[in-house]
Amino acid sequence: MTNLTEFAQQWIDDWNSHVLERVLDHYSEDAEFRSPFAEKRTGNGIVKGKAALRNSWGPAFALRPNLKFTLKNCFVGHRTLAIHYSDELGREVIETLVFDENGKATFGSGCYA
Repeated sequence: MTNLTEFAQQWIDDWNSHVLERVLDHYSEDAEFRSPFAEKRTGNGIVKGKAALRNSWGPAFALRPNLKFTLKNCFVGHRTLAIHYSDELGREVIETLVFDENGKATFGSGCYA
């Protein structure tokens, strides 16, 4: 994996591309993601597996055609990255990703201001 700071900008760029497969390429097949937005869809806030991520995130681009993330900062830990960004609606977000030995995110959690 490139360094995690470079990863953060690439992750932002991939979301801004609106190409779902570019985003999903950062995640392992068994990745788990948690967020309050997922809770509305899943009942428990957990989306598990790349196929489920595809089904969960795919509609976002249609629902938000102007979706745009702006990187504010990132914080690096041991195989962990917290990405601070804002979206086109002005929301501040911290997305925390945990990586496996292959550099794929196995876990993610979104926290929204």
